[in-house]
Amino acid sequence: MDRDSPTLVISQSRQETAEDAETARFLAAKFNIAVLNIPFLYDLPAEGLIIQHLRLLSPPAYFLVPLSRRSVKSMLTHLQIPYTEVFETKDAVQIPDGGINGGQRKQLDEPLKPRWYPIIDDSKCSACLECVNFCLFAVYAIGNDSRPFVDQPDACRDGCPACSRVCPSNAIMFPLYEDRAIAGYEQTSTEDLNNLIDLVDQI
Repeated sequence: MDRDSPTLVISQSRQETAEDAETARFLAAKFNIAVLNIPFLYDLPAEGLIIQHLRLLSPPAYFLVPLSRRSVKSMLTHLQIPYTEVFETKDAVQIPDGGINGGQRKQLDEPLKPRWYPIIDDSKCSACLECVNFCLFAVYAIGNDSRPFVDQPDACRDGCPACSRVCPSNAIMFPLYEDRAIAGYEQTSTEDLNNLIDLVDQI
């Protein structure tokens, strides 16, 4: 991959659908550049090979993920993955009829299991440590900077968003939770894919 070219990273849904694959092929052809198609970003372990690969990306790097933009940006920051912009891809994508030629699509895979864990938005966290004191499962710890961080993500109880509810700064997100505020959604966007296409067309 040309280090001066933009990279598109497309996170599949938890179970890859035909739409996920078609989106990757469409964007690879549209931009005539390499597209990385990865499993569901939220389920990837921090020590896994795919995260290691993503940490080596050179900007500009764009991420298309079926989760809230805010939660994905926080997740990428915590995982030390460089990104230029994040786009939500919850809406259906219109794929042109006929064959799609050109571009490169690379699929990255590794064994995964469904996960459930909190993500902290550091830009909102006031370091009050309510989450550390509240959590019964030792999910959180206090860093050298006296700020909380998610130390044991897989100790979190599946479906439990309680720490997010007690956080006075609304800094804790669970991107799979049904309440959109807790999931990190700030507003509904149905134009993210078009925005990405317009942006990369200008490069």
